[in-house]
Amino acid sequence: MPQNTRGGSSVIVQDVSPELSSSTARPSPHDNENLGLCDVYHLNGQPDAAGEVVYFMSIPWCRAHLKPAEGRPPGSAASTAVHIVQPYSRRKGRPVPNADGTFTSSTETLSNAFATTLHTLDTIGAYIVFYEEPLLSPGSHSGYRAPVLELKALLRLGPGLNGHRGVAHGGIVATILDEVLGLLIPLNQRRANHNRRVGAEAPLLPVSANSTGPEAAAAASAKVDKGFVTGYLNTTYIRPLRTPAVVLVTARYTRIEGARKFYVEGAIWDNKSQVLAKAECLFVALKEKL
Repeated sequence: MPQNTRGGSSVIVQDVSPELSSSTARPSPHDNENLGLCDVYHLNGQPDAAGEVVYFMSIPWCRAHLKPAEGRPPGSAASTAVHIVQPYSRRKGRPVPNADGTFTSSTETLSNAFATTLHTLDTIGAYIVFYEEPLLSPGSHSGYRAPVLELKALLRLGPGLNGHRGVAHGGIVATILDEVLGLLIPLNQRRANHNRRVGAEAPLLPVSANSTGPEAAAAASAKVDKGFVTGYLNTTYIRPLRTPAVVLVTARYTRIEGARKFYVEGAIWDNKSQVLAKAECLFVALKEKL
């Protein structure tokens, strides 16, 4: 599969559980400045312009993921703050159509595949990403944002993605996994930028932590500064991904090799918690910007 230049992956972050967030989890007013390679936006109370958050909140099983503490006693295990990460391609909308109804994507636009080609009601009609705010280690700076080891996405998929009647094309399944898994690095880059602004140094990894394990991978990914590409994406197809449908995609670091190789695993799940496809992915940090 073609390599993906990931340095400019863009996401918008919105806290959807303000009643659960501590002051350390709230977005900084400066998070939209100096975006660089890790173009991550905090909504800071801006409206859900495309209505995608509202759409997923209206689906009970999706809402259960986005609001895990709802209806549970305060202080329960599910009271961690959850943040929504909305890809920037969804926020800025599609380009203006030509007179004949076609679209011409700019060569300067990041992720044209998801900003234009797959941004229709017939393809990916709605798309958000979310993650739980990691708990701070004792003694951490009050403004420190710990690296994120895992994130998830919700997508509404239409029949325009089909390769067979009522079934999504296998190449599209792999593309979705590649896209979502590739958001972990820019998310942690952005959190590291915040830490530098507030002067919050990262605490040392616990002695019990594996020096090449998920925690180490998440921490090191924040230092990627010249972009990254997909080294490989091994996809296993388990069940047909039938459309139209809403699916859950999970992405999690597994390990790091050296300073440049980041291993991530992910899966696509249906509304019955059945795995439809899974993937093992290697992302390689670039030595020089493309």
